[in-house]
Amino acid sequence: EGGQGSLVGLAPVNFDLYKDSHPTTYKSTGTCHRGDNLDRYLMGRQFMVIFIAFVINLSGAPLPGSKLWGFPQIVMDIFLGSGLAMILMTAQMGQLNSQV
Repeated sequence: EGGQGSLVGLAPVNFDLYKDSHPTTYKSTGTCHRGDNLDRYLMGRQFMVIFIAFVINLSGAPLPGSKLWGFPQIVMDIFLGSGLAMILMTAQMGQLNSQV
């Protein structure tokens, strides 16, 4: 997230302002801001996040009538029936890991 924010935030800044003080940043932002590289990076990153969340939801959805460790039906309805378990799993495995 920090790298993405920096690339987007530095786009309107004159590159010559930090050419001598931050040569590595100058070189990397020059590559990122050349042509449509930044737009392609942002679109590809968003596609990756959506794809990972979609695959996790497909692979982890509970089967109808599934039982888990003898929990009462109300607990099963809250976590599995409402989708709360998959929301937590998707947020933890799919979105947080791919955004780091």
